[in-house]
Amino acid sequence: MSSKTKVVLIILVVLIIVLAVVGIAYVTSRKAMTGPGGALPPPPTQEQISSTPKMGRFDLGEFIATSRDEELHYIKIQVEVGYIGNLEKELEERKAELRDKIINILMKLNIQRAKEDFIDRFLHKDIERELNSILGKSTSESRIIQVVIPTFLIN
Repeated sequence: MSSKTKVVLIILVVLIIVLAVVGIAYVTSRKAMTGPGGALPPPPTQEQISSTPKMGRFDLGEFIATSRDEELHYIKIQVEVGYIGNLEKELEERKAELRDKIINILMKLNIQRAKEDFIDRFLHKDIERELNSILGKSTSESRIIQVVIPTFLIN
């Protein structure tokens, strides 16, 4: 066999392998999109879009708290909450109480636990649960549904 024939065969084999990988990726992604039934879910109607409750955002500001470690460390976060319903007025009126609760949550953490809870989103869920309990809105239609922490720093 000549060297040109070997090169052509190698290129042909590489192209076949690439096509096989692309085909497998296409089939897998198509199955993931359609789900177990095999049919694509219908797009949402205009009624479904308009009936979906709108989420409002409220900025609670920055928080700086000392950790429970023996060495002096600070935890600095910024907290924004997403809510549904008519909570903006109540959030504004009770902002100081909500801020105190978040600082208490932060002061109970050591540095290692704070990092793990932030990464695993346990810190987000703890803050959400505690703020909803203060507001008395754990299951009603007006409640906090999301906590966003755009800034998380440890000194």
